[in-house]
Amino acid sequence: MFIFNAPAFQLVMQADIMTKMVLFALFMASVTCIWIILSKFFLLWRQKKSMRLLQQQIKKVRSFDDLLALGKRLQGCAGGRLLVRSFSELKELLNSQGPAESGKSKLSPNNVEHLKLAVEQNLDQVLSEEEQYMPVLGTSAAVSPLVGLFGTVWGLVHAFVDISRSKSADISVVAPGIAEALTTTLAGLIVAIPALIFFHYFSNELRKLEQQLWGVNDKFLSIVRQTFVERANER
Repeated sequence: MFIFNAPAFQLVMQADIMTKMVLFALFMASVTCIWIILSKFFLLWRQKKSMRLLQQQIKKVRSFDDLLALGKRLQGCAGGRLLVRSFSELKELLNSQGPAESGKSKLSPNNVEHLKLAVEQNLDQVLSEEEQYMPVLGTSAAVSPLVGLFGTVWGLVHAFVDISRSKSADISVVAPGIAEALTTTLAGLIVAIPALIFFHYFSNELRKLEQQLWGVNDKFLSIVRQTFVERANER
């Protein structure tokens, strides 16, 4: 095959065990980053589509029951998961209050503040789930060039040792060793550049998602106040 006859492949095959280990580590990092990039890209595409629908529908919500139904219908997206978990927190809080005298549950302002903190923790948890594997991309972008540089320095040391042994600095003696050493730097950059680009792209998309989730959070708390606090104050 063509790839086995390529000069770069021949250089890799001639490399020592340390250089091969560095190249293998960078190859595995590259495969991992590619998998993360493809899966994240697909998941964020679905997430953006679902969140657009949620934002369109949530503007029409005027009652607690409508919001509850919307959360259950779109619980596959981050906003829907946030609503479902927030409803669970609200249910636990209402159950802890016990039955009201009129038969209708109510919340005090302190209860609402407690609920607000719990919902914000849920928001952070949802964001943490969406940020899964992001540290791998960031670490790969930062570490891969250094690993490649380590391989290069190692290769250059061996190249100069070979020069001293042959007692000749002829280009035919120097070039193969230096080319072999620089291969690891190239491999490190091949891993780091896409990882860095998509790390910043996904980070930007997650910041947009965070703003959308804060909007969902505000809507939920607004509906809760209208349903369980204001009604209690009127009595």
